[in-house]
Amino acid sequence: MSGLAKWVMKKRLNAIIGVMAFGLIPMMFWLAAAILGLVVLRKGVKEGISVLVWGCLPALVLWVLQGDATALMVFVDVMLLGYLLRSTMSWSWVLLAGSILAVISTLLQPLLMTDVLNLAVALVQKVLVSEGVEAPDKNLIFSQAVVAVSIFQVVIAVVSLFLARKWQAGLYNPGGLRTEFHQLRLPVAISLALGGMILIGESLGGSFIVLSQAAIPALVLPGLALVHGVLAKKEIGVVGLIAFYLVGFFVLNVYFANVLVALCVIDSFVNIRSRIQGKASNSSDS
Repeated sequence: MSGLAKWVMKKRLNAIIGVMAFGLIPMMFWLAAAILGLVVLRKGVKEGISVLVWGCLPALVLWVLQGDATALMVFVDVMLLGYLLRSTMSWSWVLLAGSILAVISTLLQPLLMTDVLNLAVALVQKVLVSEGVEAPDKNLIFSQAVVAVSIFQVVIAVVSLFLARKWQAGLYNPGGLRTEFHQLRLPVAISLALGGMILIGESLGGSFIVLSQAAIPALVLPGLALVHGVLAKKEIGVVGLIAFYLVGFFVLNVYFANVLVALCVIDSFVNIRSRIQGKASNSSDS
């Protein structure tokens, strides 16, 4: 994909063509969003706005014809988060902003995607009834679908922005994203803010549950970054990462995310990576 990134960066028209082309291909809007993110990160918001306007045309057509505003929402999220990353050079602020955008999005989804959400509710009810399970209240399923779609859209936007940053690093700063990811650590204030969202959401429940569910992905990613950073510092390599993910998915299972959240919060306070000596340091000390 580095060839695509290099072609996009040659001129604005190439970026517009790329965003519109991939925006028209079903389920490829995330790649169009990554192109938009690359333009914003490298050339700024002024250049990004023109690409966004043209790129939104296929997304608008999809919304009008099918009632699905996912691509449109992802483009807007990438634009906002890309501007924030370019301005602050901090993934921590991007993750916090992403959680806030997910919460705001839950207020917009019932207006933008009513038909799609109702279709999802009907499908869930049909599946549950066919399996002999009593279906929950329609309003409950609808609210859960709104939360799930909102968080999904922001997660896709962050993934697209990561891809854009990877392209940018590959073209102009090789290895830059790897270093950024390994050093990703939430400041105490942001960690407390996200932790507060989880506490409020779990304590009050109901419509407030979106706060906790929106905050969890923003805490999981720095937890993953911590593990990747420690393994890289110890030069354990791919084998260690494979073992980590196998244990996480198949042993910890549903508790995997909880462990990563806990690691993220602890790391915010004690900076675990700074307390661990690298393999080279250990060798020189012996």
